[in-house]
Formats: sequence, structure tokens, C-alpha cells
Amino acid sequence: MESTFNDRLQLALNASNEGVWDWYVDKDAIFYSDKALDILGFSQGNAPNIILQAEKYLHPDDFQNFQTSLHHILENNGDDILAIDARYKKPDNSWNWLRIRGVVVRNDAGAPIRMVGSLTDISKRKIAEEALAEEKHKLHQLVENIPVNIYYKDTESRFVFANTSTAKKLGVDTVEELMGKTDHDFFDKHHADIARANELEIMRSKRPQMNLIERETWDNKEDTWGETCKIPWLDSQGNVQGIFGITSDITQLVQTQRQLTHVAEELHARNEAMEEEIKLAREIQQALIPQDLEKFTLQSDNRKVQLSYRYKPASDMAGDFFEVMPISENQLGVLICDVMGHGVRSSLIVSMLRGLIEKERDAAVHPEWFMYGINDGLVSILERANVTLFATAIYCVIDLKKETLQYTTAGHHSPIILKDGKTLQLKNENKAAPALGLIPQAPYTSQTLSLDDVDRILLFTDGLYEIENEQGQQLEISEIGSMMEQTHDMDLDSSLDFIVKQAKLHSKNGQFDDDLCLLGLNIQKFE
Repeated sequence: MESTFNDRLQLALNASNEGVWDWYVDKDAIFYSDKALDILGFSQGNAPNIILQAEKYLHPDDFQNFQTSLHHILENNGDDILAIDARYKKPDNSWNWLRIRGVVVRNDAGAPIRMVGSLTDISKRKIAEEALAEEKHKLHQLVENIPVNIYYKDTESRFVFANTSTAKKLGVDTVEELMGKTDHDFFDKHHADIARANELEIMRSKRPQMNLIERETWDNKEDTWGETCKIPWLDSQGNVQGIFGITSDITQLVQTQRQLTHVAEELHARNEAMEEEIKLAREIQQALIPQDLEKFTLQSDNRKVQLSYRYKPASDMAGDFFEVMPISENQLGVLICDVMGHGVRSSLIVSMLRGLIEKERDAAVHPEWFMYGINDGLVSILERANVTLFATAIYCVIDLKKETLQYTTAGHHSPIILKDGKTLQLKNENKAAPALGLIPQAPYTSQTLSLDDVDRILLFTDGLYEIENEQGQQLEISEIGSMMEQTHDMDLDSSLDFIVKQAKLHSKNGQFDDDLCLLGLNIQKFE
């Protein structure tokens, strides 16, 4: 049994891109893989046992949480999984964020005898998360301080989101007091009935109501006036979830006869600006809708290339997308991209990238120069906007005349290929190439393989493998390869459906928490 365990451990050490550690709990010594030593900043032979010496190497704010978790694991019949993110002090006194994972091996009495785990440097991710949190904070400040009422309502016209301005307008102290209530809880029945009828019509027709000047009548105070824009709230499938609205209090303007003309012009200009913003948001959402890939089938006398995809955004505005670009009658380019984060900002970056892709079409036959041009354009835009964002990507060119597949990556996982029922993740010789948008004039290189070595190829974003099970374990890339092998005799569509289904089964909630984007290519050779 011990031999089998050691064999499996050695296989994991050889295959993993993460650092691996192995510790017998009754000993001071600990084993680290070369990757782990590189992460820790030590060489073999002088590396400390950071599990036992955590107080010396972990940040004081993280040490107690780590120590508590370790204590529970080292108890008889205690916890089996160690899962901690902590700041680690390297020998040069710099601080890195580490993701420390471990699993305990117990004897028959339940006492721990051994722990095996992994180390991952997640500093870049933590920096990105902090930057994203700051951007969310800015957006929250804008929503909370803008002098208009912003709100979402469900299909029953119940408030599900609102800013503080809306709460004050309706006479309650906090936004929480609005949740689940309707206009009938605040206005008189006449006005509330009209508002409900308007919202039902918006949801039925899926058309917005703009430039609506409303006289708001109350049971216990004087009438007020509001300028309202109400728009249907649709999910990514076009299903109605309710409405969202923006209302400005124009009571004083309406009551001031001397300013009626000026007010009308101002409202018209403001509404035109609002309509342009709404139009832009709608266009971004439409741009994210995948294209019909049937027309991109590529065929020569002895080969045929067919494409299929599975795309499921995690929110209304996603950051994952793909492009299929005919280059010539014998050449086809395919790109898959994952923009950091979600929401409006990511979708705007997607639109920028689509524009840059179109601009670089002339270079599409050369993957490295195509990626170089997109990166340089995105860096320039982000620097002018003083915004830190990035996107990972992979671009492939299939040439039926040369019978080759050429590809380059930008901080993205390499694709998986299937040949004769066996899979292989292509080597990423361009590991130093950064994600798009980070470094100006970054060099990119490409690799080439023969189409004789490929029956099927799968490109994917991290939404496929970053789903976690109940133990917090993500889906391994090797497991995706195994899924492809199980479907080698299926058609491409059935294969993709199977992979998505199996990934959902791995997830603790049966759902994808991030955008899901898979692009499959079937390369058929005629005998």
C-alpha cells in the first residue's frame, strides 16, 4: 500500500506545475519539490519546514488562522484538508502570497502520520483581486453618491436593489428596508397602479420606456415629479428578470415656470446621453453572442475542419470570448480570450479587443505578430486610461495547404489535442510571454505541429477547470484530457456536451462560477 502511495506521489510531483511538499509529522525534516523550493526562495538542503516554523515565515495577520487549521488537522480524527492563503516572507525579505494546500494521512487509530500538499504563488492573483475590489469600491461610491435614484425590480415589481438616494426618496432609513417591497408600500394606489402597469408593459414588450415625466402622488405628503427611464432587465438568454430604472427628482424644475424651456432642453440632452450609454451596453452584450460556426468549415481535397463551441457567461456581461477568422481558402484562424473579471469593465475590454483583432487582420496568418499587435494596442489604450487590466489568450492558425497547426499563447493554458484516442496538452514554449495588456512590445513566439498529429483540438478558458468540489479542489487539466479520450468516438458536439456535463458533476454546486468558453475543432482526414 505504501509503495503504491509513493508511486502516485512521484507521478504527481513529475506532472504538477505547482510546488509539492511531503512531511512526516513526527519529524522536523520536510521534502520539497524543485518548484516548491523555487517558490520559497531556498535551495535543496537549506529549506526550513515552514509548516513547523510558520510563525517565523508567515505574516502575523495570517499565522493564527494557519496555526488553528494545522492544530485541527494534527488532532486524532481531526480535519483532513489544509487549505490556507497566507503571506510568506522570502529570504530576501519580500512578501509573496502563497496558497498552501495539504491532505493528511492517518493510521488506523486516526492519528496523523503524514501530510502531503502543494504550494502555489498567488501574488499576481491577489494583486488583481485587490485592484478589482478597489474598482468595485469606486463603482459603489458612484452609485451611492450620484444624485439620482437607481433601482432594480423583479417580475412582481419588488425592489431587489437600490441606492441610498432611492431609500431617502421613499422615506426609509436604509436600503434594506426597501427589499421585497413595491411602490404600493410608499405611493398612493393611483400612482402605484400606473407604475405597475408601465412595468408590466416593459416586461411584456421587452422595450424600454424613456423620457417619462411622472407625477408622483403620495398618501401623506405633497406630490412630486420625477423623470424616469425604465429598461427591461434580461438575463443572458434574453429571459425577463424584471426592470431596472433611473429616476431623477425634477419637482423643483417642474414647479418653476421660468425655467421650463431650459429644463426641457437639459432633460433631452441628459436622456440622449443615457440612451447612448444603454445602446453601448446592449451592443457589448450582443457582441458576446457567439457566431454560427457552420459557415467556417474549412475543407481541402484530403482534409476537413469543423468547429463547435460551448459558451455560458457567468453574468450578463462576460469577459470570455472567441473569434473565428477565415484567412484564405486554405487557412483559418481561431482565438480564445479571457479578460480579467466580469461586468461592464470586462465587456468594454472585450469590445476593445475585438476592434484590435479586426485592426490586426492583415497579420492573422502569423500568430506571433498577430498577438504582438493586439497586445501593443491594448497596452496603449489601458495606459491612456490609467487602468490596470489584462487578458489571457491563445491564437491558432490552421493551414490545410501546409497541413500544419501553428499557435501562440499570451498567459493562457495551451490547448489539448486528441490523436488516435489519446490526449496531450501542447507544450507552451512561450512561457515568458505575458498576458495581453500588461507589458508594451512584449515578444511572442509560435509553435507548429503537423495536422497528421491531430484528430481533435480543444481550446478553453479557466472557467472550465477552476470550478471546485466540496474539498476545494479544482478540476485538473489532465482530467479534461481524460474526458476527451472517453469521447474520441463521439461527434464534436457530443464530446463538448460530455465535457461540460462532467465538469458540472465535479462542481460542489453543479454550476460554473466563472465564464465558460470552449472551442473545439475536428480535423478529419480523408483516406
